[in-house]
Amino acid sequence: MLSLNDGRWSELQSTYGDGRRVARLLSVAAAGTQKDEWYDDLFQELCHQYTVSEAAYAALPHLVVLARQSEIARKHLLVLIGACYASAQMPNSRPIPEDLAPEWHSAAKEAIPLVGNSLTEDGISETDLRYLLSSITALHGYHSLAYVIEGLDTEIECPNCGALIDPISSSLSMGSSSEANGGSSKSGE
Repeated sequence: MLSLNDGRWSELQSTYGDGRRVARLLSVAAAGTQKDEWYDDLFQELCHQYTVSEAAYAALPHLVVLARQSEIARKHLLVLIGACYASAQMPNSRPIPEDLAPEWHSAAKEAIPLVGNSLTEDGISETDLRYLLSSITALHGYHSLAYVIEGLDTEIECPNCGALIDPISSSLSMGSSSEANGGSSKSGE
């Protein structure tokens, strides 16, 4: 794992500069600082608009260590890990530097049981469930499916009237195909 003090961070590109900022944010997280003070910035530096930065390849092993250590930030870190892993397969993402590839893949495998354990927690919210399922799907190598799962909270356009519908919060029935075709779901009709 690349030390957070290693000069190599300055050679790795993040979304908004070089990897030194990523190393600083990881150091802040490792010191036990509240998630609000580092998580959003770290996410944007590593994985912005489905583009993984080069610094993410060095950061992933650190994220897995942090996820093991921080019960409070674990779910968020696992979502970030999954987002980075899925986004690395996008055509606009930088290739994995050869020297970072073994630890990148090893860290992803180590994250799978952490995500699995998080999925079994009592009281998991629908949003957490969706993003954790997306993460574990990406970590298993199904990057396109991970994006489909993540996108389940987006609005869809009605093909008839063009209105935007949020399928999660909508009062519309997502019932049988006969309902979708104007039929009734009641038996005998």
